[in-house]
Amino acid sequence: MAITFGGAMLLGMRFWWVPLAILVASDLALGFLPPAKGIGAYTWMSAIFYAATAWMGASSGRYLKPWPMMWCGTLVCGVLFYAVANTFSWLYWPGYEKSLAGWWQCQTTGLPEYSPPAWVFLRNSLIADTIWCGLAGVVYAVFRRPTAAKLAALKVGP
Repeated sequence: MAITFGGAMLLGMRFWWVPLAILVASDLALGFLPPAKGIGAYTWMSAIFYAATAWMGASSGRYLKPWPMMWCGTLVCGVLFYAVANTFSWLYWPGYEKSLAGWWQCQTTGLPEYSPPAWVFLRNSLIADTIWCGLAGVVYAVFRRPTAAKLAALKVGP
């Protein structure tokens, strides 16, 4: 989510599609590597979520302070993606009981034959997103810092 939300936020409305294209291309490529069997419904769901996230990131970049919004937006979108993706898996994967208990299992532990538990993916995703936003925030601050010439041009008065 850091790439889609934060990347689109920093690139703006004109280039919001660049992070989206990178992620969709990588998902499509992974869909054709063994043991995958092509592009499935999960890839389509992810692509739609990435597109919405990138659009929101680019839109919010016009109005809000970049770094706090980038970090908060990325983390919120990361948690939402986790919930949506796991709910999608719960609906379509026959290993889950189609009940509230099965949905909760999908959101927390996942299926017992898979390790690590599902919540570890959320934790790792939020850690990685925070690191990416921190690094992007530093790069943004360094390269967007106004120069003396820009400051002088902004000064108005006698």
